Amino acid sequence: VNPNIQLTLTNSFKQSLPNLHKPRIKMPPSSADLAWTQALTQSAVSVRIHTVLGLKLISQTLLPNSTALHTFKSEHIHLTPSQTLHGGIASLMIDAAGYGALIPTLSEGQTAVTIASSFQILDAVPGLGKVYEVEGRVVRRGKRTAFCEGEVRCDGKVIAKGSLTKVIKGGKESKL
Repeated sequence: VNPNIQLTLTNSFKQSLPNLHKPRIKMPPSSADLAWTQALTQSAVSVRIHTVLGLKLISQTLLPNSTALHTFKSEHIHLTPSQTLHGGIASLMIDAAGYGALIPTLSEGQTAVTIASSFQILDAVPGLGKVYEVEGRVVRRGKRTAFCEGEVRCDGKVIAKGSLTKVIKGGKESKL
């Protein structure tokens, strides 16, 4: 476990994205599920490409809505030749945030993989040193399939949006 990564699971989080569908929650997670959530989150934020790109987890929630908020600061590795955020970086960050939002809904032994995704770049933001927020949320969660959405924002402006379909693998029955 990396001591430099702070994981905070909270029961509330300022929801800045519209919430059209709320996941149905049967009960709070068990201590085994909470330990699994923490271990899986640690594993996800430690993925090499996430660390190289500077993606940092700010918050992760289950109740009342399953969300995750990440941030990163633009460096040369994030930019196109025209010095704007590369669309591939935006899509990768949305995928990571969607997975981060889904993790607290997973029971011990479960994980998820992306089977479909769609991303839209809405605006280009030029310059080095810009701070980006990436928020993911679970829109709908079934036993074996989850639908997530995410946004990338810079200076309060949405610059990219995406949707993800993830298949749930392994583990025991869903918490939802």
